[in-house]
Amino acid sequence: MLNLIYDKNTKDVLTFFSVLCLLIILLIIYGFYNSNSICFVIAISIFVNLPFLLIEKGIQIDKFENKQRFYKSIFGLKFNTKKWHLLPNVQYISLYKAKKTRELPTGVNYNYSYFYIYELNLFDENDQHYMLFQINHNYLNHAIFCSKKIALYLNIPVIDATSHEHKWINTH
Repeated sequence: MLNLIYDKNTKDVLTFFSVLCLLIILLIIYGFYNSNSICFVIAISIFVNLPFLLIEKGIQIDKFENKQRFYKSIFGLKFNTKKWHLLPNVQYISLYKAKKTRELPTGVNYNYSYFYIYELNLFDENDQHYMLFQINHNYLNHAIFCSKKIALYLNIPVIDATSHEHKWINTH
């Protein structure tokens, strides 16, 4: 069975986590020094919410029973495991760079902003695609790593469609 974390914590999240930990320590020290109970309340409320910053998303694939499911993990412990879904008869994986639109309402007019993501798609024998998951556009290397890892596990090829020139990726 393949366990793969596709939405990892970035350095920005880990830096923010470290800053919040330092803030908690400073609030506790300040609360002891001035006998201020409000500092303890603030520190505890921040501390209770810290683990939610470290949630990572992953996928489990079982090629022998031809199924997959998504999960969330924190500190390596899996929770919120979704139901198993059948995998199609996968012929190849495509890593695709998609342009998405976000509407920003401003008064009467709508402003549209565009952003890019990487989609990992599975293609079956009828060339029908199934989007497996999406990865932030800043993490192309991680998207390629995930697609290679899944392709190696399922023993299928990967096509890199992140640019105009599509090319097959060597998974070995």
